[in-house]
Amino acid sequence: MQASSSSTASAEKAGWWVRFFAYFVDSLIVGIPAGIVGGIIGAATGAFSSTNPNGGGLFIFYAILTLASVAYFVYFWSQRDGQTIMNKAMGIKVVKTDGSPITVGTAVVRYIGYIVNDIIFGIPIGFIWATRSPGPSSSRPRNRVLEG
Repeated sequence: MQASSSSTASAEKAGWWVRFFAYFVDSLIVGIPAGIVGGIIGAATGAFSSTNPNGGGLFIFYAILTLASVAYFVYFWSQRDGQTIMNKAMGIKVVKTDGSPITVGTAVVRYIGYIVNDIIFGIPIGFIWATRSPGPSSSRPRNRVLEG
C-alpha cells in the first residue's frame, strides 16, 4: 500500500479540461435520473402548474437533485478510490497531497467548493485555478486530482 501511495503522490496533476469533462458527464449521470424522479414528484405535487404554483413541490424537486449530486460525488470521492464513474473512465482520481484517499469530510468540503465556484463565477474557473500548484498560504483542502 505504501508503494501505491508514493507513486500516486508523484503522479502528474490532471488538466482542467479532463476534470471539467469528467465532472460534466458525472453531473449528467446523476442529474438525469434525479431530475426524472424529482420531476415525477414535482408533477405529482403540482409544482409545475401555472394556475396553482406549489413552492413546496419545486423545493422537493431541487432538494432531490442537490442531495443526489452530493451523495454521488462524496461517495465516489471518499469511498471508491477517489474516482467517480467518469474519473475512472478518464483515468483520474482525487487524493490527498500525500497520495492517500480523501475522507468524507474532505469530500464534502470539496463539493461545497464546487457549489461556491458555480455561484460566484457561473463558469468552471475553479477547474482552471485548481491546476495551479497550491502555495503555502492556500486555504484549499489539501487534495489533488491526478492522472493515472
